[in-house]
Amino acid sequence: MSVQPTTPHDSAPLLAIVSSIMDFPAPGAASQEDYGRLLGQLGKLCPLRHFAMLGLTNAGLHWVYEHRLDEDFKQQLGREEPRLTEQLTRLDEHQGWCVQAVEHGEVQWLLACAAPEHLPTLRLLLECLAKRLHETQTGAQLAGQASPLMQRDPHWQQKIEKISRIMRLAHSLPQHALLSQLEAVLRQMLAVSDMLLIRLDSQRLEKLYPAQFSYGDDFIRALCHSTNGVERYEAGQYWYSLPLRQQQQYFAHLLINTAQPLETDDRLFLDFLRHQLTLLLELKRVRQQLDDIHSEESINQRLQQLRQTNLRLQKQLKQHQELERRLQFNALHDPLTQLPNRALLMNHLHHAMTRYRRYQTAGFTLIFIDVDHFKQVNDALGHGAGDQLLQELSRRLQSCIRQNDMVARLGGDEFVIYLDNSQQEEDVSPVLNRLVGRVSHPFRLQGNELSITVSLGVASVSEQTTDISELLHQADLAMYQAKRNGRSRIVTYSEACRDHTGSPEEKLTRALREGRIVPYFQPVIRLEDSRLTGLEVMARWITEEGELKDAFDFIPLAEQCGLIQELDRHILSRTCQQLKSWLPASGRSRFKIAINLSGKHLASREQVMQLVNIMEEEGVLPSYFIFEFNERELSRQNVDSLTSLHELRAKGIQISLDDFGTGFSSLNALFHFPVDYIKVDDSFTHRMLNSPKDLALIRAMRDICQDLDFTLVVEGIENQQQLQKLIDLGCTMGQGRHISPPLPGADITPLLGQAN
Repeated sequence: MSVQPTTPHDSAPLLAIVSSIMDFPAPGAASQEDYGRLLGQLGKLCPLRHFAMLGLTNAGLHWVYEHRLDEDFKQQLGREEPRLTEQLTRLDEHQGWCVQAVEHGEVQWLLACAAPEHLPTLRLLLECLAKRLHETQTGAQLAGQASPLMQRDPHWQQKIEKISRIMRLAHSLPQHALLSQLEAVLRQMLAVSDMLLIRLDSQRLEKLYPAQFSYGDDFIRALCHSTNGVERYEAGQYWYSLPLRQQQQYFAHLLINTAQPLETDDRLFLDFLRHQLTLLLELKRVRQQLDDIHSEESINQRLQQLRQTNLRLQKQLKQHQELERRLQFNALHDPLTQLPNRALLMNHLHHAMTRYRRYQTAGFTLIFIDVDHFKQVNDALGHGAGDQLLQELSRRLQSCIRQNDMVARLGGDEFVIYLDNSQQEEDVSPVLNRLVGRVSHPFRLQGNELSITVSLGVASVSEQTTDISELLHQADLAMYQAKRNGRSRIVTYSEACRDHTGSPEEKLTRALREGRIVPYFQPVIRLEDSRLTGLEVMARWITEEGELKDAFDFIPLAEQCGLIQELDRHILSRTCQQLKSWLPASGRSRFKIAINLSGKHLASREQVMQLVNIMEEEGVLPSYFIFEFNERELSRQNVDSLTSLHELRAKGIQISLDDFGTGFSSLNALFHFPVDYIKVDDSFTHRMLNSPKDLALIRAMRDICQDLDFTLVVEGIENQQQLQKLIDLGCTMGQGRHISPPLPGADITPLLGQAN
């Protein structure tokens, strides 16, 4: 604690008032005279307008004592604790209000009001009173009482009066002058030769009084103990060292020396002096803290910190709101076209059906749209061109509808338009005419001009419609009827649509039964030398008309109607049969076959064992296989899924995390699930040459896989530029139409000699 000159205060000495406060009894034992004396002492420095002690009981607010508070003010404070705290914190300091919390069973708050210029002094006095009230609760004291001997002996009473007169000068004299006065009194009363005041810490010794010592630092340190007094005879002098401490707060050491040892009563007097000095230093510390807190520099610094914190919180809140908005948008919209997805469409339709039934309003109509021969676009121009076509088509469809209508993408090349307040033909026909007209204009895709047609199925709600799923199914059946009629048609739903060749679910079931769902195989190569390392199985549907349909054309249908697990088992069985026919031709070559499965297989051990049994029955080793699971679907499985994955790996089957980067918890999946391969979703590959963010993600995944010992496979390589960029990045394995499109099993046999 450094020595600073004190500023002269009001004529009433602060120390004397604080000493009076420290004699205040417990609130329960205080009389009206005690309260009056307390107010009189406070008023000497801070003329009080209002004063109160507030407590809380089970019955609510309790006024332990109050002075000049009108009833309206007390009513405004309320009676319950949350309301009371809120009101107290709102009291205006600029009007002179000061609120001090108290640790006491009966009193919880001190409340006072004085002139605003007296607020720092009032706050100091209320802090001392709060500490005194706490002491009455715990039995502690800020400064010890004088010895009973001193209270009886007039000789010692005179000594105490001399010390007290000096202490009352504490706020009107500079500290160095005050200590000089004290030293002079001690020399007279106790024949003290020297009086020293120092502060010690582990690094240095600070000399508080006097400015120059005739004793060395090591000598002084040897006389001091951090908590206990020391008496020692050194260099012909009797030394007395007293640590000045209050609870856990250390202030300084008082050292005196005398030519003769002190008597017992003299030691008691020193103890009294130690308490008085401790009180003085404690008050100076509190006052300094208050001055620091209320200094203009400190206030400006805190205001700046609050502004910075406020700006940071506003930025974090904005980022959180933006993230929440994006997550909500992504959950309800198609990532490619940004159109509403099936979930948002179904929610919208449920509300529309509720309004239709409740208010008997005008109905609504659904238009089911499917692009004719969309697969040929993907085969001829690549999936990038197919995606571009779907994006442009979605924009044209949106330009055909009204404000309250909606366009949604169900998946693949299937779209649904909801027409609000449109049930009659005259309401629907204008929209259909616009659709046909705008779709008929050629599309420009990667420098090519392409014309397409669409098949449209129309279904309107009626009193016989039981639910939304039925209405959507009717529009779907009408669309399939349009395809059967030669495509590029518009068909309105009727019972004839049901009676033709069955629903899409029935067609898929029949195709499974007749073995028209077959595996195709896309090569996976080592990028640095184009060596074949494996094959990915891709399901194809050979329709009754002889058309070959991609997996994304019917896998969502299989999931929707509950056929996905049966379809997976069928493809696995056919793949095992194909593998057996390859093995004689492959020689000693080793390669892996990756097959994409639904996460529903992981729900129980029985379903996992069905997959293992298929391989055993066909007589092939499970170690040839990699089971791929979609990241988003895998994250929705329960705890049993983890056990199932470990069971598969125990059988020698490796695990691949497919479509990595499209879910919300991609990095968590790497640590949570036991995987061997990571497959980066092809959307990142398509965009990486034009998107630094997508390129950075692939680069980051390369590093993560190297550090965590995963094998990275990059999907969707569509051109030489993408391939070369991945080689430059040091990516290990890849696949895509530029390397090879999916091929039937017979076309794979010549390639097996290239396998490692």
